[in-house]
Amino acid sequence: MRFFENNMATVAQVKEAGFFYCSTGDPLWNNVLPSSQRERRVSRLNRTGNNTTGWARRLTALLVTACLVMAMALPVYAEVDSLPDAPDEVELLEDGQGTASGEDTVPPEQNAATPVPDAATPEPEQSAEPEQPAPSETPEPTAEPTPTPEPAATATATPVPTVTPTATPEPTEQPQKMYAAKSVDNVQAVSEGGVPATYKLYFAVPSGWSDCTRVIIYAVATNDTTKDPYTLEMQEDGKTGDGRKIYSADLNKDKHYPHGGLNGLEFHGYKGDTPVGEVVIADVDANPRTWWRTFDPDDKDYIGGDYYDADAKDGHGQWSTYTVGHNHFAGKEMSFENKTSETLTSVQACFYEPNEGKLDQVGAPIALNSAGTDSGIASGSTATFTIPGDYCSYVQFTWNEGGSQISSKIYNFYGEKVSDDKESFTYNSNTKNCFIYTGEGNERWGIEKSVLIYYDATFSKLPTTGKDDTDGDYSIPKDKQSTVYYRLKGENGKSINGTMSRIGSTDYYAADVPEGYTQIVFSSYPLSSDEKLSNCGNNTDWVDIPLDYKDKEQCFYADTNDDTAYHNGPRGGYWAPKDNTPRDAEKGKSTGTKVVDVVDIESAPFTEEANTKYVTSTLYDYYTDYELNGMNRDNYGGWTGVSHRTWVPFREFDQALSDYYQAAKAQYPIYTGHFQPVGGPEFKQIADTLNLFGYDTNGRRFMAINNSQYNEDPQNNGNDHINYAYQGLVADTTSNADGAPLLNGTTATVEPHFNKEFLLGENSKNAKLGEVYDNVAFPFTKKAIFNEDQGVDYWYFDSKDTTLYLKQNSEQNSDSKYFLQESTDKRDRSLNVDSSSNSQGQYGYFPFNETATPHVASTYNYGFGTKLQMDFTLTDDGKVETNNSVDGEKKRTNIKFFFSGDDDVWVFIDGQLALDVGGAHGEVSGLLEFGETDDKKSNSVTAYVSKVKTGGTSENDQDEKNGNHAVKTVKYNSHDINFYAQGKTLELDKGKKHTLTMYYMERGMWESNMAVAFNFPDNNELQVQKEVDLTNVTDEDFKNCFKNQKIFNFTIQNQATHYGEKEAAKPNPSDTQKVNLTATGNKIEPATPGKKDDYIFELVKNPWPDSKPDSGQDPGQDTGQNTEQVLHWYARYMDTQSAARDKRRGILKLENPINIKDMRFLTFQVYVDTTDGSEGDLSLNNLYVELLDDKDVQKGSLDTSGINGATYGSVEVTTDQWVTVKLDLHKMKERDGFSDNVKTIRVGDNYNRNIYFRNFTFIPKAVPSKMTGFTTDQKEIPDYGSAESGHLENAENAQYTSSNDTDTQLVDKDGRFVLEAGETVTFSDQFRRGSYISLKEELNQNLYDTTWTVCENGHVVESMKEGNSVTLPSTIPSLDGQTGSSPNDGRTEKKGADKEQEGNKYNENKPSADTIVFRSYKDPDETKSTLTKLKVKYVNTVKTGGLKIQKQAAAGEEKNITGTYKFKVTFSDVGGAGLEKEDIIRYVEIDMNDAVKYPDHTVTITGIPVGTRYTIEEETPLDGSRLQSVTVPKDCDSADVIDNTMVEGVIKEANTSPITAIFTNTKRTLINIEFNKLWEDADGTDLSTKNPPDTIYIQLQRRLKNGTGYTDWEPVNYPTAESPKYVTINRDDYGWKCIFNNLDQYPVGGSAANNYIYRIVEGTVDKAGNFTAVKPNETITINGNTYVVTAEAEATANSETNSAGSSTDNTATANSETNSETGATTTPATVTPDGTITGGSGKIVLTNTLQNPKFALDIIKKDAEPNNAGEEVFLKDVEFKLEKLKQAKTGGTQWEVDTSYTFNNNDNLHYLTGTTGTDGEIKNNPFKDLEPGRYRLTETKAHEGYNLLSKSIDIEFTQDGKYKIDDGPAQKATGDAASGYTVTFTVLNRKTPELPHTGADAPSLWLLIGMPLAVAGLLIFTFRYNRKGGRRH
Repeated sequence: MRFFENNMATVAQVKEAGFFYCSTGDPLWNNVLPSSQRERRVSRLNRTGNNTTGWARRLTALLVTACLVMAMALPVYAEVDSLPDAPDEVELLEDGQGTASGEDTVPPEQNAATPVPDAATPEPEQSAEPEQPAPSETPEPTAEPTPTPEPAATATATPVPTVTPTATPEPTEQPQKMYAAKSVDNVQAVSEGGVPATYKLYFAVPSGWSDCTRVIIYAVATNDTTKDPYTLEMQEDGKTGDGRKIYSADLNKDKHYPHGGLNGLEFHGYKGDTPVGEVVIADVDANPRTWWRTFDPDDKDYIGGDYYDADAKDGHGQWSTYTVGHNHFAGKEMSFENKTSETLTSVQACFYEPNEGKLDQVGAPIALNSAGTDSGIASGSTATFTIPGDYCSYVQFTWNEGGSQISSKIYNFYGEKVSDDKESFTYNSNTKNCFIYTGEGNERWGIEKSVLIYYDATFSKLPTTGKDDTDGDYSIPKDKQSTVYYRLKGENGKSINGTMSRIGSTDYYAADVPEGYTQIVFSSYPLSSDEKLSNCGNNTDWVDIPLDYKDKEQCFYADTNDDTAYHNGPRGGYWAPKDNTPRDAEKGKSTGTKVVDVVDIESAPFTEEANTKYVTSTLYDYYTDYELNGMNRDNYGGWTGVSHRTWVPFREFDQALSDYYQAAKAQYPIYTGHFQPVGGPEFKQIADTLNLFGYDTNGRRFMAINNSQYNEDPQNNGNDHINYAYQGLVADTTSNADGAPLLNGTTATVEPHFNKEFLLGENSKNAKLGEVYDNVAFPFTKKAIFNEDQGVDYWYFDSKDTTLYLKQNSEQNSDSKYFLQESTDKRDRSLNVDSSSNSQGQYGYFPFNETATPHVASTYNYGFGTKLQMDFTLTDDGKVETNNSVDGEKKRTNIKFFFSGDDDVWVFIDGQLALDVGGAHGEVSGLLEFGETDDKKSNSVTAYVSKVKTGGTSENDQDEKNGNHAVKTVKYNSHDINFYAQGKTLELDKGKKHTLTMYYMERGMWESNMAVAFNFPDNNELQVQKEVDLTNVTDEDFKNCFKNQKIFNFTIQNQATHYGEKEAAKPNPSDTQKVNLTATGNKIEPATPGKKDDYIFELVKNPWPDSKPDSGQDPGQDTGQNTEQVLHWYARYMDTQSAARDKRRGILKLENPINIKDMRFLTFQVYVDTTDGSEGDLSLNNLYVELLDDKDVQKGSLDTSGINGATYGSVEVTTDQWVTVKLDLHKMKERDGFSDNVKTIRVGDNYNRNIYFRNFTFIPKAVPSKMTGFTTDQKEIPDYGSAESGHLENAENAQYTSSNDTDTQLVDKDGRFVLEAGETVTFSDQFRRGSYISLKEELNQNLYDTTWTVCENGHVVESMKEGNSVTLPSTIPSLDGQTGSSPNDGRTEKKGADKEQEGNKYNENKPSADTIVFRSYKDPDETKSTLTKLKVKYVNTVKTGGLKIQKQAAAGEEKNITGTYKFKVTFSDVGGAGLEKEDIIRYVEIDMNDAVKYPDHTVTITGIPVGTRYTIEEETPLDGSRLQSVTVPKDCDSADVIDNTMVEGVIKEANTSPITAIFTNTKRTLINIEFNKLWEDADGTDLSTKNPPDTIYIQLQRRLKNGTGYTDWEPVNYPTAESPKYVTINRDDYGWKCIFNNLDQYPVGGSAANNYIYRIVEGTVDKAGNFTAVKPNETITINGNTYVVTAEAEATANSETNSAGSSTDNTATANSETNSETGATTTPATVTPDGTITGGSGKIVLTNTLQNPKFALDIIKKDAEPNNAGEEVFLKDVEFKLEKLKQAKTGGTQWEVDTSYTFNNNDNLHYLTGTTGTDGEIKNNPFKDLEPGRYRLTETKAHEGYNLLSKSIDIEFTQDGKYKIDDGPAQKATGDAASGYTVTFTVLNRKTPELPHTGADAPSLWLLIGMPLAVAGLLIFTFRYNRKGGRRH
């Protein structure tokens, strides 16, 4: 802060310091400081020399002394103590250091020592040094100008370049090299290091090249003289000022100057193919190449520019920057072509020019009309116009289409760099002069009446120039070039040829085909004849141009090189729309009856074989280049030669893999094919053409991964690693999404061979690169394969023994879409052969080879993958029994999983890599051996691999060399397999369901072998599957509402029919944690404490105790024994948006946190009490439960969500009973960092209810039961108490696993479990064979139609067999697609042998409930299998309905309401079950001009789940109309109108949707009036928080301004004419508010000359519903309190006010505005002080001021003593004065007379007087209508002979009708607030005693004593005062 050295600063100094100057009399003085600070400053100023208060104090002291003396002289006679007189005025003392609210800005040291000069303002605080002004900055130029004005809407389009046909070239008007005052330089995009990513070169030909038609760049970008230069064709791009042609070419850094520049550059000119000359900048053939120029402008070797003029510098040439002026195209013609099916109206062209960061419009918009019309551009027509003569470089078009205003993109037509929201092209009068519009989002520049076509070179661009590959370059375009040529043939035989234009850096090329041309040929070389085609893959055949180009732009998708580049034919391809759909030749070449199949998959019925286990699998087929053309390898021919063609046939696939790996920065790229390292056709010969990521000619990793011969060890050069695995290619964990393997070294990149999205199109080629076959049944048969495991069968497959081919399942009723079927007659097609098709002597695994040519390798499908997935459980020790015995006890052997074969295999268990047999290799074996950990707490699994080579995660070869010994040996099918590599050991949870996933890949070109075996324990299984049929639901967002929702409740009961009791394993009760609500350390409080009338959360005695069975006690009846404490929550108001949740929560802070890490569920009970009048059931999306950890991080009910979505099962929270809610902790979303230590539980609801909570309990995960053997003994399976009871019992604690979860779960005590859509649960060995199972779904019949189907082993049960175990019903029921909740097969189980029936009371009677017998239907007597696997599939079909919106015109305005109207529809509470995560919003529109699409001006939304709530609102219309009313048809009972602006309703089931809502629009002026209610005390104190009424009634009234028609106020029925004449307002968290929307500003047919005047009045409603209004400023009595109702109005916009700050003419007029939602106007709004609004929108506030109760004071005056007769003596003519008191300024309890107060509204009446009559009462009592407050009653005249009261009497009246006398106790007055209160009291007097006679000098004695004392005191006081300088401390 800057200070002055002394306080005598001048005004100039003050101003210089940054202060302002003012005196105390200056108006600024009063504006600068608060009043309290002004007073303190004035007080200090007075004390510095102008002190006038000192003498006043002296005078006061003298007067006080005199009064004291006189008081002593008077007799003292009173019955009460004296009241102190009003104190004198007190000097305002100086405060201490100021506070924030009244801070003194003078520094403390200045206050203490230095006086402030008069009239000087204290210095404000500043920094120690004066703040320096900020340096002025030059604003950076805006990157891209912004147009002015901004158009309303923009239709997006794809930028499309066009190409010039060269048959009849015409002069062009391209930009010349010129310099103008207003110009824009060419800007190059700069990449990292200053070198541009692309560089555009311009070349002006020498004057001697006048006949030049082509220019080709010859350049070289390396000093390696072994590298040949490349060529690049330039495009004609304009002319110089002297008429010479300018050519240009786009260079790409990656391709043309990878090192940042060039080592050689030449320009060669041609006339056709004849050279005309060359300009050599630097010789490209120089040796050595010493010349070097870079494209980095900052580099010293910069080439010098982007434009080379060969004639500059007298013909020596010169580099410069290519620059054009923005008037170059002035006067040239442009055109607008309308290719839509309708006329475009109001078409305009607007030109712009950049100016200081924005676009200025150039001239007026140009109206465009096609020939013959002046109202727009007709369909198929063109409008032509000229470019303005002024500088301009941007153009934009606007037009009206279908009632909507559309804008094109903004185009720069000088080819300059623009921002992303604009497009750029270079104008050309021949090829780029026409704006072509074909529909919304589809616009381009090109040739008028042309067709735009594309060529996709994604596949055709791959070079064929590798050594020993082909005999030439047959790619299109040629290698290292980017030119695609074409030739067109017309209907009249005319032909032209041209060059296509590349679209940016993509592989798309485009050309405009003029009208009349129907055929085209594409090539990599210029075409000069229709017949001379090379036909070596470097050109296509003549192909017809598609006729449907108007619908979608067409693209020719060219084929790969295989086989036309090898067989000398035209390159094939197919036409398809150009869009983002992946290219798919199989689909694209299938036309009509012609179907193209890359792979032949035969369709056949799936028949399960006996003793066969089917494992669900997925097959992945990778396409070769030949197959990518839609070709079947069966037709490839007998190509058996050793060549690059046969060894690397997956080139396009591999290139896509390469791009994928490069993007992921993969460390171990995996490719498909045979990559020969040495000998034969070596891969390095074609490596450059493929450019695969990770390939290095000097490195070994690529070959170690992708070839079986080598490892990575450079010292170990042997090529003998064929049968070695390469480990570490994939990560140790799978992806979370689908369990796919991840590339090692990346965080989340799926290995692409098993990435379905990658294979089907999400790749750099944007092509379908293969096929994925899901749900393939893979068969395994039983066999004992390991010699050491005698008697132990394995599920087994070995391709040497079994040949499998893929089939498509022709059956519809099966879970398997495909299956692998054994083939015995076509095994020769799977015989392993080498590259020359020589037999390898054994059969392989070739699932796609069924139609291949036997023994011909070229027809084999070598590239594919297989995924096997199975769930399994382990025995407790991870072992099973063998037939070998030791000491009479059977020996146990480890459970195993075994693989042997090639190529890559990775096995994951629960997402963890367990077995790694990766790499391209020969036959390698892997083994997983299961067991248990040393502490026996977990199972374990250890991996072994036969051989592993150096590389990846292996630092050396692991084999038999160098004296190494096998770590494990097994005898597989009598052959020893030695394992030299042991992997890590994983721990697995015991008893838990585990998932094993094996990924197998064949990617070499030699052989394919696979052997898999495993002996996981097998089980009897009952599965329950839930599917939700969403066929009727048409919207994806609604479909998603049914996903991941645990809402389908089931109950299951079981009756065991064989064997005795066996109890189910129970959870440990000690693991469950129940919240102790009464713990002493708990803290329970509402979020808003201290307002119990509004918010409650407390512990109370349970008002709704449970009744005990057979007690005769009604539920809720308290017998006195109830001591349970529950939580009571209450909120007074509704909060439907959950916006006030922070006020409403009930908070329970626990004494001790609860750790929920191992918990799975939270249960609690809730009771909704409706006895207080609450309505409706509790909704799960309105109820919230929030868990907070010890750092207040939240889990559950985040933001405004409820508990819906987290419930376990559907919960119907009915009222007036305790209901259990179960929440799945896994489903409760949490904030980052939640610690699992729950410290706080918060609850609440969005509605005003009384809710009670109890029994908060956290339930742990289930502990699975132990298994001991390969199968479970039937008598060891639980009976659930049914063996003893002999009937069905709840299957409590039956364990099941889920397809969507890894935890084992339990059926609860009610037999309940819960499913979600798409989930399957499996009960493994939980029910005995032959037992009855009653399974029932709790149906929601309002929302679903439900069917069930019973399946066995994945097949629908269509027949039953009878046997020795079951009896069939007389009528065999269908078990397929039956309606209902419970399956019933009608079968009856027969009793077994006596031993089986011991301890079981089953009597061979089928239960009466619907049941199925848990036994096979095909083989009930288990002749083929001892395992039962049944599944019950439930399908719930969602019921749907719809809504229909209708648009109407107001009466008489049908011709005005003709636009397109948009509506917002918001859906919530989906299905009536709150299934949505957030509201679903949809927008629909109604075009009043389209009666076909919108019949009766309606629009319908269908496919909405029944029970869904919705609101419909109209968006602001664009035609100037506004919403007049919203109505619902009388026959629609499911919707209601809200605020006359929206409709709210519930979807009902209906096949056709009736009209739901009618929105009526008008172009009349409408207004909106807001209403608000305020509550105040008489003194202005806010009463809104002091328990005002919850409900009030108001009425909207109106009358005409001019009184024409009627002048009386009339009620407005709102919102419709059928509505009551009043509106009920209920208080919510935000008070008493509402809005009256869409009110007529003036009558129908009227005008603003006679507007309505609106007002709002409050009133009362009687029992009959009659409204009685209260006039303004009159009183209303509510709940016994009387209020004065006053009205105040304000306009919605800022009011125009006069200079005095008040509205002119006591009115306020609003500025013009439009309501964005309703369209209502606010122009002009006039309001009056009495609360009316005229002619516009506004706000009316009614304030209810609590009316002070009126008090009357009745006084009776009498003698204190009766007369001699004992009668009361009333005194007359006694006069009393009543004055109003106020609290003295000194505070405390001192009171003084309020001299400013007036009685009876009489400005001159500051007190009241009254005189008593003969009855002692005041005559004509004036002491009435007294307000609450404190009064002083003084007797001013006594009855003759009586003394006056020695003391006045203080009387205080209070607001609640009570009074006090002299601060005594409060007493209730007589009467009430409405009629007034009366206080009556008697004042007693005594007669005056006689004065003493002469000589009786007692008073004189007092005077003699008192006077000297008084004088002495006065002298002492005066002396002390003067001594202190007149100041008091």
